[in-house]
Amino acid sequence: MKGAAHTEVYLDNNATTPVLPVAAEAAMHAMQRGYGNPSSSHATGIKAKAELETTRALARQLIGARSGDIVFTSGATEGIQASIVSALMAARAQSKTGAATLLLYGATEHKAVPESLKHWNRVLQLNATVKAIPVDQHGVLDSGFIREHLTAAVMICTMAANNETGVKQDLVALEQLIRSVNPQVYWMVDCVQALGKMSLNIADTSIDYAPFSGHKLYAPKGIGFLYVRKDTPYQPFIAGGGQESGLRSGTENLPGIAALHAIFSELAKTSGSAFQTEDTLWHYRQQLIAALRQVFPALVLNSDIPHVVPTTINFSVPGFYSKDIMDLFDAAGIRVSSGSACSSKVPSSFVLDAMGLDSWRSQGAIRLSFGPAMTKVECEHACQAIAALKAVVSKHCLVLTDATPTLEIHARGLLQLKHEALCSYVLICPDSLKALVIDPVLPLAGRIANIIQGHGLQLKAVLDTHLHQDHQSARTELLTLLGNPCAASGCDVLGWPEHSPEIQLGPYQLTRLATPGHTPEAVSILLYKQQQLLCAFTGDVILPGGVGRTDLPGGDISALANSIRLLAGKVGQHTLLLSSHDYAQRFFTSLALAATEQPLIQALLNNQPHTEWQPQLQQQAVTLQQASSYFCGLVEVSLSDATDVIAPAHLADFLQQWPQMQVVDVREPHEQSAGALAQYLPAAYLAQHSVQEIPLSKLADAVIHRQLHCEQPLLLVCRSGNRSLVACKVLGRLGFKQVFNLKGGTALLC
Repeated sequence: MKGAAHTEVYLDNNATTPVLPVAAEAAMHAMQRGYGNPSSSHATGIKAKAELETTRALARQLIGARSGDIVFTSGATEGIQASIVSALMAARAQSKTGAATLLLYGATEHKAVPESLKHWNRVLQLNATVKAIPVDQHGVLDSGFIREHLTAAVMICTMAANNETGVKQDLVALEQLIRSVNPQVYWMVDCVQALGKMSLNIADTSIDYAPFSGHKLYAPKGIGFLYVRKDTPYQPFIAGGGQESGLRSGTENLPGIAALHAIFSELAKTSGSAFQTEDTLWHYRQQLIAALRQVFPALVLNSDIPHVVPTTINFSVPGFYSKDIMDLFDAAGIRVSSGSACSSKVPSSFVLDAMGLDSWRSQGAIRLSFGPAMTKVECEHACQAIAALKAVVSKHCLVLTDATPTLEIHARGLLQLKHEALCSYVLICPDSLKALVIDPVLPLAGRIANIIQGHGLQLKAVLDTHLHQDHQSARTELLTLLGNPCAASGCDVLGWPEHSPEIQLGPYQLTRLATPGHTPEAVSILLYKQQQLLCAFTGDVILPGGVGRTDLPGGDISALANSIRLLAGKVGQHTLLLSSHDYAQRFFTSLALAATEQPLIQALLNNQPHTEWQPQLQQQAVTLQQASSYFCGLVEVSLSDATDVIAPAHLADFLQQWPQMQVVDVREPHEQSAGALAQYLPAAYLAQHSVQEIPLSKLADAVIHRQLHCEQPLLLVCRSGNRSLVACKVLGRLGFKQVFNLKGGTALLC
């Protein structure tokens, strides 16, 4: 079905690792030949029991645990639960409960730890106080905080190495501190990211609990083990048949344990092991960082020597959000992670936030992690794949270079750039090599400057539709970045050249229309091409799905009503209206859509008296004043969906059934250059059709210039299926009846 083969470079090993061939073979052998139940007394069961105990002995050897218990579990999360439940039940038995009792954990711990502490604290009714231990800018735990609070703690949870940053804690120094302050506190150390990457000598420590996970170290998912120090309280988390000496009931996962046996055997080898030496891993790290710097010269490491294990590289690039780099890398078949929490806004890494790093680093963080069994060939292949992206970021002006600028196909016409709910617009005339910016916002200033400088464009003007009350215009910053090509003097407060009724940009003409109400100085900017109206930039007068608020200083309900009516007299029913905010992922609207989605606007257009619509605006103002976040207008979120969702497995049949279907790639241009969509499509389709490339940033431009047709059936595709679904909704609102979305996007076609 696919075209050219797409080689995957997997660099997200902290999330999970591929299963090492020897481990897969061992697991298969256990399933097919060594399938006995270790609890059975016959020969087949005895063999299985021997496999289990040999693996347990190897685990002891590798972590340096001469005493204590090694309990096989389903993975780290189970081990964490068992540890926390055991410690908390012991504390409750000692009557150590109530708000004065503390449960401490590192602020950068995996969420499994604090969430488990909170859960079992509530379920077991300790009612203790769960408190995070701060870290410094390197991710190292605050020893002063520990010293101050540890006397009141019954449990402290720390990490050997962090899953996002690779930061390792000094367990020797921690132990000295912990045991000098509170010898009786129960201490759990998350060792998931440690085995195979740093030395562990559990026997030489007073660590009480140490969970490990198999799938972070080339074993299958569903297997792990927990170390419990001798004489440390332990409460079986799973009761039943008494397996694991009564510490964890349930028939043991022998295929998983056999895989662990194979992994442990490789780790124990003194030569010829699949696992690399620490010096080799540091060398790989240097090679990968060098390749990254070829693509992103301004790259900043968020964690580094001497505080890290070698296999984790956490970095940020000024001007890039993590999603930007994720999309670029994923299109090129390079798998990395952002390590960021999900959010309706720009995702941010809670780990980097806890380290106190700048927000741009937290919002732009990328985690590249390789495994300790990486080969030299794999490292070289990864470096080559990364370095190949230098040409892509140069072509699309993501990073400025000395290369001769060329105006690629998408860097022309109208670009709609977005930051959260904020919208900025760049209008580019390819013939005159001039550009104009409307409603610039600071987070996008660098991106806009790169586009203009990288393509050798002359900046004609930087305009605002109004003085924004939720953010400052980036006009001054943008002009500074570009060397003040158009002087700020001689312009009004919104950047419009004085004594100029219109601005000419090649075949484009821009005029303005006073539309106060949201703010007193607000204007709408009308864009014409060869005297034909293309669209209107309405600021916050009309939003996709709503209208601007009028309850702030300078706001005027009557003025807003008059402005909407005035605007309606200048534009057509289906002229695109482009706002400075998009709160519901609708990208743009029109008078016809606005009247349908907002009865208030219909009332205004019908010239109904103030008594009909003024109370509605006042009620909207009350709603907005009560909102937890600032909004420039009230927007009702639409739940409309695509016409249908197509499963990747049915793609070939679907395209055959719809011979007129047009496949549209809505990924951004740099993704399209890094990995063409055609390689994933059936050859039969490509013999008759070409893929239409319309990034979301050019969707408005495509609608304006009628590159898409309502009667044409469309299949929209992106990396994950999320952006293409948004585009389906946008086009559906415009009247496109046969718009389909590819579920899972290219990710499920790989």
